[in-house]
Amino acid sequence: MEMEKPKLDIPKPGFAKAFDVLTIALFAACIVYMFLQWSQLPDRIPAHFGAAGEVDRWGSKYELLILPAIGIFLWVTLSFLEKHPNLYNYINLRPDNIETQYRYGVVFMNVTKNVSTLLIIFIMWQTNEIALERVQSLNSLFFFGILGALFISIGYYFYKVMRL
Repeated sequence: MEMEKPKLDIPKPGFAKAFDVLTIALFAACIVYMFLQWSQLPDRIPAHFGAAGEVDRWGSKYELLILPAIGIFLWVTLSFLEKHPNLYNYINLRPDNIETQYRYGVVFMNVTKNVSTLLIIFIMWQTNEIALERVQSLNSLFFFGILGALFISIGYYFYKVMRL
């Protein structure tokens, strides 16, 4: 029988607030940069990258607008979930660990939200740079580093939860 999950007001930790501010500032700066460069962008820009970072599909520069839309959608959706940890599925939720599980969930969602947004920012910036011929290909090392940070944080969350 499944336990009724209570709604608790779990405050966001200070580092999570700082991470939000940093990510929002970088996202806003990247959008401003994209619009400042808009008139210089060619009509065809990189639209997809292969595993080695090479462009394997070109598209209209208007496709670049999809990335900020995805970033905003992710941010809003994951921010909502961050504020409502009672909506998550938990592995071993018990009355004695609900608050701890919720705290872990809030931090997990915050890190997932911010690192995912940083990945979108990186792709937006690199797409601009490649389109303007300032670089030749996506910086795969940096891309996979951000992706690795995302997966490591997910793994760490599950490790912490399983230890409860």
